[in-house]
Amino acid sequence: MKKNNIYREAREKYNDAHNNPLNREEAAVKLHISGATLGRYETDESAPSPEVVYAMSKVYENPVLRRKHCSEGCLIGKTDHPYSAPKTLFESGYGLINANKALDSFKNELFEVLADGKVDKEEIIRLREIIPQIKKVQKLLSDIEIEIEKHSLKYDIDD
Repeated sequence: MKKNNIYREAREKYNDAHNNPLNREEAAVKLHISGATLGRYETDESAPSPEVVYAMSKVYENPVLRRKHCSEGCLIGKTDHPYSAPKTLFESGYGLINANKALDSFKNELFEVLADGKVDKEEIIRLREIIPQIKKVQKLLSDIEIEIEKHSLKYDIDD
C-alpha cells in the first residue's frame, strides 16, 4: 500500500487546480532545489527544512501544507498542535461568532483567577478546564488565517 506523502499531494493538488501543472523538475526549479532532492522529499527518503516547506506552500498555493508539516514532522507540532483539516472561511467565521459568549465567560473566569496575582491549586484546575476551549478558538482563528492566505495566493496579494 502506497503511503501518502504531504509534499507530493500538495504538488498534485496544485496541478489538479491549475492549467499549468508542475512536474517534479519544474517544481524543483521554483523551489530552488534539485529535482532529485524534491524526489527524496516526495518519497519520504528525507524531510525538507521548514524553509523549503514554506516555499512549497507558496509555490503550490497551499498554506495548509505548513500546518501538516509541523503536526506530522515535528515532535512539538505532533504534541502541541495535532493536525486537523481547516474549516472553510464561513465555518470558521461562524464558529468564531458563536464562540463570543464562551469568550466572555473565559474572560470573567480568567479575571477571577488572576485578580489577586496568585494562582492556587484550585485556580490551576479551573485554568486547565478553560484551555481546551481557548484552543478551539485559537484553531478557528488559524483556520481563518489559512483561508485568507489561500485566497490571497490566488490573487497574488503579498502578506
